Amino acid sequence: MARSSSTTGSTRTWLPINQLLSVPETHQNHPQLLHVDAGDLRNHRRYHYLSWQVMHPPTAIAWSNSYWYKFHHSLTSRQPYHEGHQIEVYPMPIYPNTEDESVPSINEQIRSTPAIINTSGPGSPYRERNTQQGTPIGRDTHGSCTMSTQTLATTTEVIS
Repeated sequence: MARSSSTTGSTRTWLPINQLLSVPETHQNHPQLLHVDAGDLRNHRRYHYLSWQVMHPPTAIAWSNSYWYKFHHSLTSRQPYHEGHQIEVYPMPIYPNTEDESVPSINEQIRSTPAIINTSGPGSPYRERNTQQGTPIGRDTHGSCTMSTQTLATTTEVIS
């Protein structure tokens, strides 16, 4: 249980060292929550604690009274404390299953969508080109074309 101290005029809440590694079930496997070992040479506190790796610099945090707090280390008492300012530590994101069997995939939707191709339009594979200049040849549009002016085709492009 955390204890409060108002001897220095601040609102410090002292944190028990043996509870600094307490993590609620919603954060058990969160990749941004790092355990800092007491034996780590860079750990000047000399006790185990949790660090939230999203903020810069990484922030020492503690779960206390159902909230996350950024905590500090007292040089005189060598104990951790927080000042009552809660911080946001988000739970593990849960992504919905996008492979719903009842809805056809976007790939199937695109493949089965008819496309109207104008044979005289630019970029049409049915448009004739002058072999000398690489430019389209004008055609008589009064029915001399053997292909219909609009052709239904299915797209074969795959979106990745």
